[in-house]
Amino acid sequence: MDFLCSGLFWGTILVLLGASIILKAIFHINIPIVRTFFALILIYWGIRVLVGGAWCRTHTNTVLFSESTIMASDQQSEYSIIFGRGVIDTSALKTFTKDKPIRINTVFGASVIKIDRATPTLVKVNSAFAAVKLPDGNVATFGNYLYKNKAYTDAPDSIPRRIIELSTVFGNSIVDEM
Repeated sequence: MDFLCSGLFWGTILVLLGASIILKAIFHINIPIVRTFFALILIYWGIRVLVGGAWCRTHTNTVLFSESTIMASDQQSEYSIIFGRGVIDTSALKTFTKDKPIRINTVFGASVIKIDRATPTLVKVNSAFAAVKLPDGNVATFGNYLYKNKAYTDAPDSIPRRIIELSTVFGNSIVDEM
């Protein structure tokens, strides 16, 4: 995607646009520059995918058109899996922030969210046309569901708790206690 933002790319596009205007005005040859532009971008992306390169820029907390395992960190609070497969391991997180939940989004993909059995955890599930399998045996397919692990229900209010907001749309998610 860096190539599409380079001066060489846009300079070439402007030269081709100018040449097409000259060809149309002088020689009455019409070149559909916009269609050609989009076709070249699609060819570029296709070649990038075929040779194994990423065809768009992603962050370390995003899985896009691929498969990956993400170890959740205290610096990130949102993770996304889009058109791919991913495992998000939250069991090693040390901090608890009541006002800042961990947000996990799965769109047209499959995700496994690993949580620590000993850590008091509340999972707020939002699903639409999805299958979210929870450790208590419930499956959320459409709507909202709250899952509290055993450590959450047994812990006194003074103990910090982890909150995970899991949104799954046209996908499959599994919450797995370790």
